[in-house]
Amino acid sequence: MENSVIIILLFFSCYQHTQQLIPLPDFIHPCSELNDECFTQATLDAIPGVVRGIPEAGIPPLDPLYLDKNITMALPGNVKMTFHNGKLLGLSTCVPSKVSSRREKRTFVFDIQCNFTIKGHYSIVGRILLFNLNTDGNAKIKIWNQKIHLEVLEKVVKNDKGEGHYKINSYKYKADYGTDLKLNLTNLFRGSPEISANILSVLNSNSQLVAQEFGGPILDYAIDYAMNVTQKFFDAYTYDQISHVPLTDDFFEED
Repeated sequence: MENSVIIILLFFSCYQHTQQLIPLPDFIHPCSELNDECFTQATLDAIPGVVRGIPEAGIPPLDPLYLDKNITMALPGNVKMTFHNGKLLGLSTCVPSKVSSRREKRTFVFDIQCNFTIKGHYSIVGRILLFNLNTDGNAKIKIWNQKIHLEVLEKVVKNDKGEGHYKINSYKYKADYGTDLKLNLTNLFRGSPEISANILSVLNSNSQLVAQEFGGPILDYAIDYAMNVTQKFFDAYTYDQISHVPLTDDFFEED
């Protein structure tokens, strides 16, 4: 009986140790100093692998990113549009132009550029030009060269095993909604492709406003989801695994 207990304890100890030592993926390249060039290159190297998913860290594939809620927005002309069963494609296209660590403020700053395609089913109610709309169909929006400025406030905490892990305190972002946008809605005016084309032309001529109203809530969702995934990554790997920049003891906080 005593030997059985010892074996169980040893197994549990080895299991815990294995959990602590999830191998770092080979596309993660830790920086050894606070250097913008290193952080930018490391982020560039990491994005394709993270977007593909890291099963051992509980991170699913992110491209496409499926939206699990309906999004309602106001468009020009007192038009209400609801987006159903949406998905966002393009996280794998994101390229960082600059990534910085403001260690004194415990903040990472990301400047990233992406090309996004958003697909789903839409329903629309309202009036555009001389036409009352109450219809639904398939929606597709493409945004080119969307620039995102993201600031992430973080800390490093020690757990009860003495391991340091990044924790995200908060984040904020700004986006310019790209250099170009193309919105396509099928069945916009039932039975008249010509009228549908005219209405689409009006919407696309207000591309920045459409992008902000249409893409803004979806980008909110995507960045919130990305931050949750990032926290899963930080929970799976210790600070010492993903960063080789030394920390003093006073930098750590208790979990």
